[in-house]
Amino acid sequence: MSKRSKFLWLLLFLCPIVWQLWVPPYTGLADNGDFAKVVGRYSLAPTAPGPQQTFYYFNRIWEVSPAAFWLSPYWGVEVWLTRFAIWIGGTAPFDMRWLGLLHTAIFSVAAWFFLSQRAIPNLFAIVAFTDAAYVTYFQSFYFDAASLIFLLVFFASWIAGQPVALALGAVGFSLSKGPHAPVAVLLGLILLAQGRRSFLPAALALLVGGGYLLSQTRDEYKATAYYNLAFFKLGVVDPSSLEDLKVAPANRRWIGTHAFMPESPAQSEVWLRSFFPAGGYGNAAKYYLTHPWTAVKILYADLATEAPQIRAQNLGNYEPSTGKAYGSRSKSFGWYSEAKSWFFTAAPWHLFLLVPTAAWLVWRVAALRWPLAGVLLVGSYEFAVASLADACETYRHLLLFHVSYDLLLFLALTAWLVTQSKRPSSL
Repeated sequence: MSKRSKFLWLLLFLCPIVWQLWVPPYTGLADNGDFAKVVGRYSLAPTAPGPQQTFYYFNRIWEVSPAAFWLSPYWGVEVWLTRFAIWIGGTAPFDMRWLGLLHTAIFSVAAWFFLSQRAIPNLFAIVAFTDAAYVTYFQSFYFDAASLIFLLVFFASWIAGQPVALALGAVGFSLSKGPHAPVAVLLGLILLAQGRRSFLPAALALLVGGGYLLSQTRDEYKATAYYNLAFFKLGVVDPSSLEDLKVAPANRRWIGTHAFMPESPAQSEVWLRSFFPAGGYGNAAKYYLTHPWTAVKILYADLATEAPQIRAQNLGNYEPSTGKAYGSRSKSFGWYSEAKSWFFTAAPWHLFLLVPTAAWLVWRVAALRWPLAGVLLVGSYEFAVASLADACETYRHLLLFHVSYDLLLFLALTAWLVTQSKRPSSL
């Protein structure tokens, strides 16, 4: 493909993003309470939050408010991206469109390397990866925004065999969010196993970055998810599981609650520290090993009920000034995720047919085998952890599972066209 043709494809790739982020009414993603982990460091608060600051509306304009300062113990590379966006934006108040621009610029690297001389995979990538389910994250302060864009840069560069961009994606993804750190380390091991010397910087970035975030994970963070798992999921399904999870009998009265309820004792960090048992998540792993059918039932239930919620139903996409109803979601460029959501609802079992079929197609192309291993790893890990290690906002924690699903389809389309061509070894 000529550079001119590729630039035209890139413009087509970016058009849906421009429409969603910068053509009125502007769209983004409402805060669920996590934004403070990023904006608290910069004392930012929404200028016009509306009746409620969280969930219902996307707040685009942010002002400096000393009362909003909070140095969160949680860190991700989104903190750096936000600081850079604030610097680009210059004067206060801060318009989140600057952050949207920065996210889009990084995403453009992925878009460039996704593009090839084959129109069908190109069109699929444009439809899938510019869907509102992903693009609305671009105008938000979620750590997931960095996880999303850097993971796409990583895989697009891996597929295209571009070591510099691969290292960029590796650094960004490995430092994006603590819960993704283990899979970052595993991806680093896969890159090492591939044995390409030019990929060594990316592999080391994944190992070091992922290892660093793992070392920084606080017990309070793990204890919060453990509380949700014990009392909002396993304790409901099988009350006897709390003995295996080493939950004290006096605490078993909290079955049916999650850590974010006002009446929950998990609101106290002191209580959380005392609650988190010796062995931690190792206790849950032992329980699942001895009760595999329970694990299977939980996984399939989440596949049928949580996976279809690709776009959070409780997070609005519009500003309060638009007059839209509370929690209104944007309609533009959301048809792909709507169709996928319908498919997951109607036939969640399709995954057991799709994955082996797509993997077989991709495996036939030697150049795609290692990226395939990475995609399957990320998808499996993200689904298993969201389903078996926590119980709140499972649908939102499946973001990278859905990214992996779309990457697998992209790889399968590419592989099918390669095997139909006269030169099957070429990409």
